[in-house]
Amino acid sequence: MFFMDAHTELRPTNKTYLKALRLYVWGAYQIDNTGYDVSTKAFLGAGRKKVRAQIRANDEGILAGIQEAQWLIKKLGLKIVRTRKDGTKIKAGQYVLEIEGAASQILGAERTLLNLLQRMSGVATKTKKLSIKMPKGIKLLATRKTLWGLLDKRAVTLGGGGTHRLHLADAILIKENHITLAVNLKKSLKRTFRRTRKVRFTEIEFESPEEVKGFLDIHEKLKKYLRKEDKVVVMLDNFTPGDIKKVVKPLAKAGFIVELSGGINEKNISRYNIVGVSAISSGSITTEAPNLDFSLQIVDK
Repeated sequence: MFFMDAHTELRPTNKTYLKALRLYVWGAYQIDNTGYDVSTKAFLGAGRKKVRAQIRANDEGILAGIQEAQWLIKKLGLKIVRTRKDGTKIKAGQYVLEIEGAASQILGAERTLLNLLQRMSGVATKTKKLSIKMPKGIKLLATRKTLWGLLDKRAVTLGGGGTHRLHLADAILIKENHITLAVNLKKSLKRTFRRTRKVRFTEIEFESPEEVKGFLDIHEKLKKYLRKEDKVVVMLDNFTPGDIKKVVKPLAKAGFIVELSGGINEKNISRYNIVGVSAISSGSITTEAPNLDFSLQIVDK
C-alpha cells in the first residue's frame, strides 16, 4: 500500500473515524428532528408497523457509503436484509441496500441515508473518472478540501484514490504559511526532520523552481538528520508541466518523493502524468463531485 494512503484506518473501529461518523452521520440524523416527524405522525399515527424498504440507484457510478449507512442502521436498531458492497459499479435501477423495521424509523432515517450515499458515491465516481486517466505509477490523492472530512476521503479511496493526510496529527505538512512564518528556514527544517520518525510521512510544499533549488541547497547540510527509511515528500504546488520536469530529477536524486497539486482536474490531469512523479492531489474530486441520485421505496408492507 502506498504510504500516503491510510484507507485501512477509515472504519468505525477507529476512534477518529468514529468521531467523523458521529459528527456527519449521526449529527445529520439528529438535526432532522426525526422524533418529531409531523408528516408521518399526522398521516400514519405511530407508524410502528414493520415494513421493508429498498434504496435504489437512479444513476450509474461507483457505490460508496454502505459501511457508514450500515453503522447508522444498526445504531437505530433496524435490520439489514441485503446490501451491495462499497466500491462496486452500479447501474440505474439497481438496489444497493434493503432494510426492515418500523415505518416511522425508516422514514425518519430516509433523508440521512440518501444524502450519505449520494455524497460519498458522487465523490467515488468522480475519483474513478480521474484515476483511470493516470498511469499505475502515480497515485491520485484527496486533499483537505472536503465537505465531509474523513468520509469524503474514504469515498476517494473507493474510487481508486488515496487518503493523503487524515488529520493534523497524522503527518507533517509544511505549507506556504509555515515557511512565511519561519524566522530561520534552516533551523525550522532541522527541527522538522528530527520529528519525521514520529509521523506517517513528512511533506514540504514549494511554489517555484527557485524555492526547490534553495531547499535542495539547505538539504545538503541537513540530510544527516534523516534516516533512509524516513518518508519525505516534496509537493510542487501550481507548477507548470515544464517546470515540473526541471526539478523532478534533482529531487529524486536527493531521495525525495514528488507530489503535484494545484488546479489539477479531469480536463488537464493527463498533462501531469510526468515520469518521476509519485502522486497527484486534486481538490476537484471532492469539491466538484456531483451527487449520485438514490431513492428509497417501500417494497413490502
